[in-house]
Amino acid sequence: MRRVVQFVAYLRPQGPAVDAELRALVAPPQWALLARLSRGDRAHLLAVYRRLVAWGCQDPHLLLAALLHDAGKADARGRVGLSQRVAAVLLGRVAPRLLAALAQPGRGRWRHGLYLATMHAQLGAEQARRAGCGERVCWLIAHHHDAAIDDAGLRLLQAADEGVASWP
Repeated sequence: MRRVVQFVAYLRPQGPAVDAELRALVAPPQWALLARLSRGDRAHLLAVYRRLVAWGCQDPHLLLAALLHDAGKADARGRVGLSQRVAAVLLGRVAPRLLAALAQPGRGRWRHGLYLATMHAQLGAEQARRAGCGERVCWLIAHHHDAAIDDAGLRLLQAADEGVASWP
């Protein structure tokens, strides 16, 4: 059900207010990363940030990681499209080896998009590092899908990313 909600939110048109708020929250090199993403992705990042703020989070590293955690879904060659999102989720569940074989950088636009979809956490951490982010922010981005890691900040970011309505 969570994936259906994400899909519908991704399709909703986003206004210029999202971009204006994001620009105000990040440094120019970080905004350059966000500007490459789709409007839906940018709206998602802002929603995760807002969720953390609503829960009382004041950790600047965690808040910046929330704003940048999906930055790796785009690079100079392109970005993750809707078809790659769907394929990555479905293949990741039913045929992970096929997904790994198809998700190759520089092997055509569609396969590169799959690569970005599957590797976005690690790619985004490196992009954030080059955009001037500190190690804690980069670590949170790199591990935002790692459920096995016991880190309170990471768990909070994951809950916000998953769209949990409230945090205990």
